Amino acid sequence: MVAGISTNTAVVTAVTVLTGVFIGWLGYRIRYRGDVHLIAGYRGGAPTDAEALSRVVGRVVLVVAAVTVLAGLIYPMLIISPSAEVTYWSGYTAIVLVLSGYAVLTSRQYADEL
Repeated sequence: MVAGISTNTAVVTAVTVLTGVFIGWLGYRIRYRGDVHLIAGYRGGAPTDAEALSRVVGRVVLVVAAVTVLAGLIYPMLIISPSAEVTYWSGYTAIVLVLSGYAVLTSRQYADEL
């Protein structure tokens, strides 16, 4: 236990940061390596512009990764009640859902059917 951080908080922080790092790796693979097969619902030959699709989706995945890592790093700095903790994670979830919706809507112009 590090200077007043409970074990539960440390576990939540570590898991959230590691999840963000993994999501970032996936975003890197999609955005910079063009691995569009990592995009859910992708079928080979379907995209009209695979490069643009990888840019759009990869960028959003990298933003989700950054938000996830930040949520994990900020979490132990907060002294919040259980009800405020629900609000914190609900806000995180809402941000991720909005970003995911943006990725779905914008990727439709680059794919025939995702």
